[in-house]
Order: sequence, then C-alpha cells, then structure tokens
Amino acid sequence: MPKISRHRNYRKTYRTPSRAFEKERLDQELKLLGEYGLRCKREIWRVQYALSKLRKAARELLTLDPKDPKRLFEGSALLRRLKRFGVLSEDENELDFVLRLNVQKLLERRLQTKVFKQNLAKSIHHARVLIKQRHIRVGKQLVDVPSFLVRMDSEKHIDFAVTSPYGQGRPGRVARRRAAQRAAAGGEEDEEFEGKSAMQTDFVVFFPLLATANDGCVGYVVLG
Repeated sequence: MPKISRHRNYRKTYRTPSRAFEKERLDQELKLLGEYGLRCKREIWRVQYALSKLRKAARELLTLDPKDPKRLFEGSALLRRLKRFGVLSEDENELDFVLRLNVQKLLERRLQTKVFKQNLAKSIHHARVLIKQRHIRVGKQLVDVPSFLVRMDSEKHIDFAVTSPYGQGRPGRVARRRAAQRAAAGGEEDEEFEGKSAMQTDFVVFFPLLATANDGCVGYVVLG
C-alpha cells in the first residue's frame, strides 16, 4: 500500500439550491451580495450550509431529555461557542435561539464586515481589497481571508498590519515612485537655478570686456 503523506478533506462546504430559478431567493441573494460585498453566491451557500449544520445539531439535542448528559454537555458547548463568536448574545441560553438564527447573523461576524464597520475602509468592497492585499491583522496574526469569523474578544484588536503602508510599514510601490519623481524634479530645479545664476554672472563680466574692445583697446573675451 502506498504511503499517504498528506490527508485531504474532500467534504463539501456548501450546498446548491434545489430550485435554480426561484425569483424570491435570487432577489434575496443579490441583496446580500451587495450589502456584504461577497464575491459570488457560493459564499452565501457556504454560510447557509454551516447554519443548517448548527440547526441540525440543535434539533437533535432538543429531542433528548432536558436532563440528559449529552444534551447538557453538547448543548452548553454549542451555546458557548456561538456566544464566543458573537452570533448569540449572553442572555440567549437556550437551544431554541439557535433555531432562530439567520444568514445575516453569521455574515455580520465576517472580518470584511468588521473592517468596514470600524471605518478602516471606505466601502465594504474596499474592505475586501484591504484584506486580500494583506493590510489587515487581528491581534498579531495577519489575516487575508475575508470570510474569517471574528470572535468577540478579538474584535477590538482589528487594525492595519505593521508591514502595511496604511500602518507603520514601508510606503507602497506607487508612493515610492512618486516620491522618487518629486525628488528628481527638485534636483532638476536646483540645477536649473544654479545654471541661471552662472549665466547672469558671466553676462555682467562680459560687458566691460566688450566695451573695452569697442574703445579701440586690445583685449579678448574668454567664454566660460
């Protein structure tokens, strides 16, 4: 048997709609695409698939006895995890609240949405560009995934990366080129100013020499 050095996860991450041309669903998806700056509808389907798995887990636990050890242990773990990501509030302590979740709740916790809400970007689409170009960090970790789910305790640590030109990093390619052009233009102006000063000095010196030659005296002019 050949040695497998790497295990791949081929599990599906999204589920396509059963009805391809449903007007109400198409309008809702188009609205979500524009509101949250998503690249394609597959990102919506991925969130819907994750939400369906959360609801399925909650429904299975609700079928058990309220004092069942599995329901107590896994139910509290599920609620604790959703609270840590900010999907549920602190006072929502029942599994019934998991069944009331919608897609917008999860989309609000994306890094792209948080960058825009914290005024680090001009628009929701600009926020995606900043994340993909590695300008955003969460704490000390550089994150370039717009769909990254931000935890409640990490939300206050979203900022520009240290290496980013928007932070304290090196200026970008265009900024460096413009700075070099300004420096070169300043050097040319200095050289031009020095050349004009030298021409004015020679002009003042030449006049007495020419006047001496017109008076009949022997003389010559040295051109500098």
